[in-house]
Amino acid sequence: MIDVMRKTFTLIIIMLVLIGAIAFLLHSAPGSVTEGTWLDPTPNGEEAVTAPAGEGGSASGETAQENTPENTPETDPENGPENEIWFYIAERSGRYEAFAAERPDLAFEDVVWMVNVDLDKPPYEDVNAAKDPSSILVLLSKHFYLEPDFSPPNLVNIGRSMMREEAAEAMNEMIDTAAGEGHHLWVQSGYRSFGVQAGLFDQYAASDGVEGADRYSARPGHSEHQTGLVADLNTISDAFGETPEGKWAAANSWYFGFIVRYTAENTDVTLFKPEPWHMRYIGRDAATSMHDLGILSFEEYWVKYVMN
Repeated sequence: MIDVMRKTFTLIIIMLVLIGAIAFLLHSAPGSVTEGTWLDPTPNGEEAVTAPAGEGGSASGETAQENTPENTPETDPENGPENEIWFYIAERSGRYEAFAAERPDLAFEDVVWMVNVDLDKPPYEDVNAAKDPSSILVLLSKHFYLEPDFSPPNLVNIGRSMMREEAAEAMNEMIDTAAGEGHHLWVQSGYRSFGVQAGLFDQYAASDGVEGADRYSARPGHSEHQTGLVADLNTISDAFGETPEGKWAAANSWYFGFIVRYTAENTDVTLFKPEPWHMRYIGRDAATSMHDLGILSFEEYWVKYVMN
């Protein structure tokens, strides 16, 4: 009886060893992959890693591709800048290339939006009529203008000046909030007609020459004051930006839908000297977006989020 048990036990051991050996050989066979593995054999026998779905890879198991110079958007003809930069205009590709050569310090994305607001052209030459002149997001600059007979809708009094009603309401809210925090703000200049702006510019040009006046005053038709969306606060002085009121306005105006239109950081775009008193209304949504995105000029925001 004992001999039979020993023989049976020995037979079981031998069978288990054989089963284990067969399993090992099957698992190690060329081309076999266990369920759940990320490794797929490539045609040349190397193994490529595919990230699982939910960790940066696709659910279809596509092979991950490293971003090399051969397949980056800048060099891949099937994935060129017009597919990566949504405000790229193919018809302006020649202008982009010329401006990029002139300004090698700029990223290509910056080249595109700057060309799209005609910053590759001399100011006040080959200008364009402003798109949607009654829009609160209308762009005016040394390259975009309003017609002499344009008058903004819904002008209302604010102090001794006028603004469009929506902008005036937002400015009054801003003035009241500032007062509650101990800052006295007021509107010393708002809406100006084409004719009034023409008279002002002529005075400045007579005093400082046209080139000098161009540094701080817009030519008639190019002034944001004609939109009815601008308030010059307190005093036209560079020192305003260093006052408690000026600092408060710069830090908080976005909440009420205003931006400091001409700052030291965007002079190469606006082509005007800094004006810490010049508040332009663009609406709370747009002003908040500019603030949150860290966009420094209305030109850049307009190209990326307004221009059609």
